[in-house]
Amino acid sequence: MKKHTLLFALFYVLGITQSVGQAPVIVDSKIEEATVYLNGAELRFTENVAVKRGLSVVRFRGISRSLVDNSVHVTAASGVNLVSVSVEEETLPVSAMPVRFRVRKDSIDKLQAQIIDINNRISAYDAEQQMLKENQRVQPGTSLPELAKTADFFRDRSLSIQTAQTELRRKLAAVTALLAEKKVVEDRDPYNARRYTVVVTVRSGNDQTVPFTVRYGVENASWEASYDIIVPEINMPVTLQYKARVYNDTGLEWSDVKLWLSSGDLTQNSTRPYLTVWNLNYTSAGNEGYLNQRAQNRAFESSSDTTAVVDRAVSELNALFALEGVHSLASGGTPYVVGVKGESLQASYEYLTIPKVENNVFLLAKVTGWEKLNLIDGVANIYYGNSYVGESNIDTRLVGDTLELSLGRDNQIVAHRVKMEDKGSTSSLAGKRSESFVYEIQVRNNRKVAVSLRVQDQLPISQEKDIVVDASELSGASLDAASGRLQWLRSLAPGETVRYRIAFEVRYPRNKSVQIRKNRTVQTPRYRH
Repeated sequence: MKKHTLLFALFYVLGITQSVGQAPVIVDSKIEEATVYLNGAELRFTENVAVKRGLSVVRFRGISRSLVDNSVHVTAASGVNLVSVSVEEETLPVSAMPVRFRVRKDSIDKLQAQIIDINNRISAYDAEQQMLKENQRVQPGTSLPELAKTADFFRDRSLSIQTAQTELRRKLAAVTALLAEKKVVEDRDPYNARRYTVVVTVRSGNDQTVPFTVRYGVENASWEASYDIIVPEINMPVTLQYKARVYNDTGLEWSDVKLWLSSGDLTQNSTRPYLTVWNLNYTSAGNEGYLNQRAQNRAFESSSDTTAVVDRAVSELNALFALEGVHSLASGGTPYVVGVKGESLQASYEYLTIPKVENNVFLLAKVTGWEKLNLIDGVANIYYGNSYVGESNIDTRLVGDTLELSLGRDNQIVAHRVKMEDKGSTSSLAGKRSESFVYEIQVRNNRKVAVSLRVQDQLPISQEKDIVVDASELSGASLDAASGRLQWLRSLAPGETVRYRIAFEVRYPRNKSVQIRKNRTVQTPRYRH
């Protein structure tokens, strides 16, 4: 009985030794799916691997150099047991380079070989030229015909050498210039052959083909939102085209991958959260009771000093956008622009003018319903009709339930602001100085339809108890006492002109100076005589 037990143990050990001695299975990984976060990405692929009975080692090569520590996760189908998963650093061979880098390297190698060949040819001609110089002596007794024939030979051969060298130097200059251009491109977009290999050890009860799924996190990938806001015409809904600029600088070419975009945080850890006191006052920042930024800060600790980190406001709930089809993203600094989705939003329109600042009338679109779209801070291109109006910024932290868009100036509505009175007087009895101002605002609607108009102006606000501002005429404007803002709202019929009058007085001690009027400044060139 003891003898059979020893034999079984011997065969078992021999089986393990034979299994461990098997050559590892090499798998060149190819990214199939990518979820891009605002501060990284998760890459995934599945490979069918033939494993032997017993222990097998599978090496998944070509893992991004931007790998996030402890982010590798490997799953295998039932029927095998995962024994261990580890990560090793490697340097890829030239044959494993992406095509565009391999083509560029081949081109540089060929140019460098051409330069060596040209220099060798020039050196050979230099040696021949030197040999001709050393053999120019005429032997005594040489006849005149032989001397003439020799001279012709030396002249023709020297000319041929110099002509060939001139052509070679011209070609050398051209090839050297082309090589310099290639080098500039290489310096701007270098190829880093450093990669990682995920080493997986599995135990199988028999020979079989097993699907392995590998997913891991990477830095040097992100996306940012951008928008096209299209207003076809007044009194029509606004179309918002949600777009994304996706960046892949992971060192891997993403070819025909399924792409998701997430507003979540790739670096969030699994530590349980804790509630803190939720304070509300006029100075505290809203923390909703708990906001953990430690993981996000850790994600950028390893970033270089030149990496720009931008805080972007996102919606309270993480949003995940699945993009249709497959997408190919080259590694580098060039963004990949892709449409996310389009939405039709309700909008109301009105005209705004602040003639104290500018004698122009602006068309505004007030968009509602945008908060349900999980928007992220980003740049918005504004289009009105068939014209590009300009660029705006969507800052979700500063926008309420209505998103206000400026659609530019409308020259068919004219506004003017004129100073009617500006005078001062000093009372020696009261020891006060009084200055009075009267302004008139005039707005005319030259359109053939009625428009909703908002006109704004202001009164000065005193911050000293002995400075008094007294308004005598405001033409029915609503006054915000805290800011001094005056505002008139009304509908302006076609061809209608409206006038508003503002009159106020400022009183202050005559022995003090108050700067009430503001001069306009213009930068002009200065010429030296």
